[in-house]
Amino acid sequence: MNTKFILHGGSADRKSNDNKKFFRAIINSVDSNVVKILCIYFARPEQRWEESFSEDTLAFLSVKEDKKIDLKMAKLETEELIKDIKNADVIFISGGMKGCLKEKLLEVVDFREIIEGKVVVGISAGTNILCKYYYSNVTKKIREGIDILSVKIFCHYEESMLDELRKLEEYNEDLPAYNVPEEKFIILEF
Repeated sequence: MNTKFILHGGSADRKSNDNKKFFRAIINSVDSNVVKILCIYFARPEQRWEESFSEDTLAFLSVKEDKKIDLKMAKLETEELIKDIKNADVIFISGGMKGCLKEKLLEVVDFREIIEGKVVVGISAGTNILCKYYYSNVTKKIREGIDILSVKIFCHYEESMLDELRKLEEYNEDLPAYNVPEEKFIILEF
């Protein structure tokens, strides 16, 4: 059973046709009439989670068409997080800075097996952390994710960043490399 990864380059909260397509692609990736989505905001400071959840809820509701959406915000408690991941159709990992995303996902034993057959969505930092290597626009360095996807990724990509993309492509080992501009997304299945 393949896992579908929908990887967004950043700024999914902007009102644009590309972002509408992104949220619609998530909903349409689930065959059921009821789509259970677990929203993970661990890449952000906790005081921003409720506001982010409200914004994403509106974005999903605006494209749901005839499907029912069941949204839940993930909690930091590891056992509850694991249970919620197992229950969800879609694992929606939002971006941000100054959070605990990598540390928290590393606490989820057998994460790769638990998400098998699901739709896993990443936005910016959420995309980066799923990959083996990524270019960090903050530190301007290549960093390591948790290697759920053995690929290299460059979020927030612009054509002026071609030199940085080349460095990422040549970094360490020969893996597929993807660049994803803001408001754009790619879909990979493994």
